Amino acid sequence: MEPGNLITCVLALLFSTTESVSSAVCDVNIDPSRVVVRFGDPVTVNCSTTREDVLEAGWEASVSPVNEPNSKIAVWNVSSLTVWDAEPKCFINYMNEPRQCVEKLDLVIYKYPESVSLIAPEFMKIGVESNITCQVLDVAPARYLSVKLYKGDEQLGNRSFTHNSTRFPVNESIPFPVTPTRADNGAEYTCVAELQLGPGEPIKNASLPFRMLPIDFEQPILTVSENVEVNQSSTVRCELKNAFPPEEVQVELLINNEIHTNRSNMDNVYVEESFTLDSVEPAVITCNVSLRSLSKSASRNVQGYVLPEPTLHTEAVLVNHTGIVTCSVDGSFPATATQRLLLNGLLVIETHNSTPAQYEFKAEKELNGKMITCETELKLAATVKKKQSTTFNVLYPPTIKTHFPTSKDLKEGETLSSHFDCEAEGNPPPKTVWLKDSKEFDSSKILTRTDGGVYQLKTMNNYGSAVATVTVTVGYEPSAINPAEESVPVLKGDSVVFNCTADGIPAPTYTWKHPEADNVKITTKDSVSTVTITGASSSNHGVYECQAWNIHGNSTRKVTVEVTDYLIPIIAGVVVLIVLVIPILIMVLYYVYYKQHKTGEYNLKGKPSSANGSVAHNGKAADEIPLTQV
Repeated sequence: MEPGNLITCVLALLFSTTESVSSAVCDVNIDPSRVVVRFGDPVTVNCSTTREDVLEAGWEASVSPVNEPNSKIAVWNVSSLTVWDAEPKCFINYMNEPRQCVEKLDLVIYKYPESVSLIAPEFMKIGVESNITCQVLDVAPARYLSVKLYKGDEQLGNRSFTHNSTRFPVNESIPFPVTPTRADNGAEYTCVAELQLGPGEPIKNASLPFRMLPIDFEQPILTVSENVEVNQSSTVRCELKNAFPPEEVQVELLINNEIHTNRSNMDNVYVEESFTLDSVEPAVITCNVSLRSLSKSASRNVQGYVLPEPTLHTEAVLVNHTGIVTCSVDGSFPATATQRLLLNGLLVIETHNSTPAQYEFKAEKELNGKMITCETELKLAATVKKKQSTTFNVLYPPTIKTHFPTSKDLKEGETLSSHFDCEAEGNPPPKTVWLKDSKEFDSSKILTRTDGGVYQLKTMNNYGSAVATVTVTVGYEPSAINPAEESVPVLKGDSVVFNCTADGIPAPTYTWKHPEADNVKITTKDSVSTVTITGASSSNHGVYECQAWNIHGNSTRKVTVEVTDYLIPIIAGVVVLIVLVIPILIMVLYYVYYKQHKTGEYNLKGKPSSANGSVAHNGKAADEIPLTQV
């Protein structure tokens, strides 16, 4: 073999070996690998390979297919993608194995919802569950769709469709259960559709807001008597309980074809009216209630009737005498009416016509004040009654029901009324007075010690009197205790007697506190307590305290007994004598001395009187004048 041919053969062999190695793997690259495109928008995607043994590259698609022979790249370019099921696939054909490689494009074709709307009942009843429906039309693809219901900014519900694999547009209606409350009145509800096609914010579309108007609306209650007396005012009431919102409730009441309306801002909306029937003919009363576009009504038939008022006549009767009670009816009395006379609720007599009913009785004290009733009854749809009542008036003299003692001890400063509660019985009610010495006495007067004595409680009316007698003793605590001396002197060996007396009711009891000694004797007689000390000694010296007491209080007086020896008075007398004599002696001596030195005859010695005849004034002169006693 020639050298040139050998080289060519080797190169071909090497090339064949390299090519077979590189073509053993599919190498298809799509850029971008994932495409999200809105329906009707343009789209461009590249498909390429790095292998060299390419025979052909292209795109298999239901729209704009591509075929590029001997090219390592193919471009799928659509100016307006309007095919939902395009499903483009890039293919590359090779000379070697694998001879064809295919890669499907991850293509998402989406469409905004044509509309998002919220569907709800016009009125939703408070406390009752209802559905608010979110409706989304013509949206794709459904697997990326989520629908949410909001109340204001609060999310109430969320529904997704991840298991829906269809690529075509769909319509979805999603119900969300809602139970309104009064707090929801006026709240805004919104449906929001979201397409989450990839990372980042979703594509959103929302419905117009729905304003919640919850209501509470029940059947009206019409209250009126089935039987209405002719020409007498009656009342009818139409009530709508728990109405909401109350300010929007309209009430119309028709009475005898006359319309009455009213509104209230309270929870209980009502109309209450007075009406009068002018005949016994039946009347229809209707109550119409409306709330927003809803309305309800209630009706009642009312029957008129005539029933006269009964008249009951009785007079006061003296006890143990006979009395008569008469029950009569004035005017037209219905033949179907019944007339009864009842004593304390118990039937006495019954009639079925307009003849007066009479009841004759013996007036006993126990009968006074008991109820007597005249009643007329008419049976219609409901029984109608009229009645008049009074009480028996049996006249009898008074009696004193309170037990009074024959005597009573009171205290100074109290009153009769605070101790005696008089309960007197009589008809007419008796007048009660207190008497002392046949004179009226004020029972509220403050009692003094001089008010004791016999008292009479007298109660009286026009038919007699009753008297209770009680002796009242007005007590007071001991006072004005004697003796009045505060000190009692006594010589040793002498005897002394002193008394203790006090004024008080009841008579006081005496007790003494004194120095203990055998020669002290205490006796009490005729409310006087006496202390006798025989042969007084120093042991009797001290304070003697007398206490007079009774149930109302006590009084105390102290006396000091001073026991002295015989020498003590003598010494005291001598001291007194000395005290009296010494001043007298001093005065006598002073007088004698004064007479000797200050009185007598005197001569004038010394100088003669001056030439000018000056003399001494007031025993003095310019020069001293000596005096000598003669």
